Amino acid sequence: MKVTINEIAKRAGVSKATVSRVLNNSKPVSEEIKKRVLAVIEDTNFKPNAVARSLSLKKSHLIGIIIPDLSNPVFSRIIAGIESYIRNLDYSLLITATDFDIEMKIQHIHILKDKGVDGLILVTDHGNSEFYEAMLAFGKPIVMVGSDSFAESIPFVRIDNYKASCEATQYLIDLGHEKIGMIRGPLTDPQSGKERFEGYRDTLVKAGLYEENLIAEGWYSFDDGYHGMEMLLSKSQRVTAVFCACDLMAVGAIKYASEQGLKVPLDLSVIGFDDVEIARMYSPSITTVKQPFEENGRIAIETLVQMIEEAEDLAPFHQQILKHQLVVRESTIIRKSEE
Repeated sequence: MKVTINEIAKRAGVSKATVSRVLNNSKPVSEEIKKRVLAVIEDTNFKPNAVARSLSLKKSHLIGIIIPDLSNPVFSRIIAGIESYIRNLDYSLLITATDFDIEMKIQHIHILKDKGVDGLILVTDHGNSEFYEAMLAFGKPIVMVGSDSFAESIPFVRIDNYKASCEATQYLIDLGHEKIGMIRGPLTDPQSGKERFEGYRDTLVKAGLYEENLIAEGWYSFDDGYHGMEMLLSKSQRVTAVFCACDLMAVGAIKYASEQGLKVPLDLSVIGFDDVEIARMYSPSITTVKQPFEENGRIAIETLVQMIEEAEDLAPFHQQILKHQLVVRESTIIRKSEE
């Protein structure tokens, strides 16, 4: 005979509502009653009907995640942090990718809303007014990762990209480099593109070393780094160091430089950003800015679940700026003075 929630309540000597509170961890229940209910559940091998629970709670126990690119290791590590936190909770993930396209991002917000997800994590790069309107119309909790929030109701978690880029650029200056190029992301991307570039630019301006023509741009891929390095090496005054907006760009830059007979780091120092696995595994291993991706994901999902389950008593808007770290490896070296 199939055991029902009514039978659990009867055997435990409590009400059906109390059993529901224990199952959903929705309201406080005394430890003694909780143990009694859980003991009956274990004895009867009771399995609650997920669909019925969702209907009664008006929740789907689904969380939507929108990322720019499924193939990029940056985003897979954020998802790993989300999954590690949520695996023991009664939630499932719906993950979509937008290929950095704003219109697709807006479309996916509408799709996930129609799917009835209880909340949304946006790992985002940039937006427009229509995108922000779609977020506000979503009507359920949202947490943003890697980007500032435009609304006080939407928390976010990220690093200080500007400060991190200042430190990376200053490190190259301290090594004695003066011709320092950058392969940046698009300036339409406020954090990974614009803030990282501004940190590089402002640090060089302060040192009297900024040269506007020593800049290439791309969309955070190996090919963008490869072609960006090709452009920088075509300049009449060749760079001795390059700061790349991500590690995949750095690998592409090193690949092209090596094909041209340059040795990294003896002829060219290269710094990446993110500290994905390839930065450590590549030869030479790449000096880079380390981001706490898994922690980003964990904090985002922890915040979102709290917002979902405490909807009647939401905490005020908050932001979290996590720490970064400059990881020095083989791709950078002190610049030899020219004889």
